[in-house]
Amino acid sequence: MGSGIRATGRSETLRTSGNESVRVFTVTRLLSILHLRPMLVGLLGVTVVMIVVFRLVFRDWDQGPGTVWLVSLGVPAVALLVVLPLLVLGERPQTYLRDMNQMLAGQCWAHWHYDEAGWRAANDIEGRREQEQRTSSYTGPLLAEAAGLVVMAAGAASDAPGVVAIGITIAGVALLYIVVMATTALQRATLTARSRSRGEICIGPLGVYRRPGGYTALYGYTALYGHTTLYGARCELREVDFIDAARRTPAFLRFTVMARGELWPLTDVAVPSGHEEEARALVQRFQTEVLTSRNEDQNDEH
Repeated sequence: MGSGIRATGRSETLRTSGNESVRVFTVTRLLSILHLRPMLVGLLGVTVVMIVVFRLVFRDWDQGPGTVWLVSLGVPAVALLVVLPLLVLGERPQTYLRDMNQMLAGQCWAHWHYDEAGWRAANDIEGRREQEQRTSSYTGPLLAEAAGLVVMAAGAASDAPGVVAIGITIAGVALLYIVVMATTALQRATLTARSRSRGEICIGPLGVYRRPGGYTALYGYTALYGHTTLYGARCELREVDFIDAARRTPAFLRFTVMARGELWPLTDVAVPSGHEEEARALVQRFQTEVLTSRNEDQNDEH
């Protein structure tokens, strides 16, 4: 493993040689954890929606515009400051941040570098999996949003507060759903992985770390935000498979999780040419050191 690789932007050392410590800028690295991205950005979006709704609801309040804006901004901001730490800490990000540090220090099971053609193929493979798991359309929520705005306008024109309230409710719910759907795209590793022509992937027992692209946790989180039917589902790694190469396509590793009684492909990692045997050995290592051990621990608990 080389040394001296540094983060872009801030001059924080990310990987060092020998026994030197590895340091990361935690706030930035939180956004590298793919399943946390939708949560962080989604909460900000919900806060904005709350501000708009509060401003509309209290627009005729006789306490003065300053008080109206104070309530409209203050209540959502306080809610965000209370809820955000609770949700983030509930996902145990320190475990993943520690694993990212160790990977960047060279402590991982596999560390693959990709040239331009290999990185493009790796992103194409992962991109196909991401596309297959898109199950929702924006058409319905956008139509509902438009209907809510029309109802609001009609209610305002006829001076009917009840109609305005109904319109606000419809538009607010639709906008929240649109925000949730939009934030699911943030979990796609290819969203940032395609920003560079070359890349690298580190694989360990806790996660897969694409650089660029982000960190995919293999177990322990409580929502698979990339699939709209799995909100709140606890996901655990259940399978690691070596998929033989098809014509003009490199071989890849598929990591599959169990959520709500069903198996879902979590991420596909392209195997660089010449590393096929290493990949097969890696599958066997996951089987013996992670999957079998975890199943035995679960059986002991029962």
